Amino acid sequence: MVTAVYDIQPARGNKFTKMLTRDWRISTLYQIQSGFPFTISVYGDTANAGTVVGENPIRANYTGQPVFGPGTGTTDQWFNASAFATPAAFTFGNAGRNTVYGPGMQTMDLSLARSFAVTERSRVELRADAFNALNHSNWGTPNRFVNTPQFGSITEASTPGREFLLSARLSF
Repeated sequence: MVTAVYDIQPARGNKFTKMLTRDWRISTLYQIQSGFPFTISVYGDTANAGTVVGENPIRANYTGQPVFGPGTGTTDQWFNASAFATPAAFTFGNAGRNTVYGPGMQTMDLSLARSFAVTERSRVELRADAFNALNHSNWGTPNRFVNTPQFGSITEASTPGREFLLSARLSF
């Protein structure tokens, strides 16, 4: 994560130009994060172990094929789905815990603000914020259940698209 704050210098020129361009501040927050690990599992209790769906799930079998290769890394196929298989009934899979990583995240938030005095004891702050200013698509965790049709695909975003916020604040 990188953050920066910069006070913009007022423009040179007449008194009116200086008044309009003084006391502005721009700030940014840039964040890069690696993907979260997750475990390839079987939906349901196929091993008859008495587990609840989503709690201590039964792991899938690793087939020996490469997990990542050509054609992977997209929302349609984040990893090679052929690298995993459903274990036989009443057996446990051999895939390791948290062996696959989901997509990373990258966001940049920007802010432009100006604060000025209204009276001796009160101030007004005008502010414009842009969240995910680069409008980078940050995808959610891929479907991890080997026995579902969406296995290996990503069906949701982890962050919203670009958003703007305009605000004013009176402090007294």
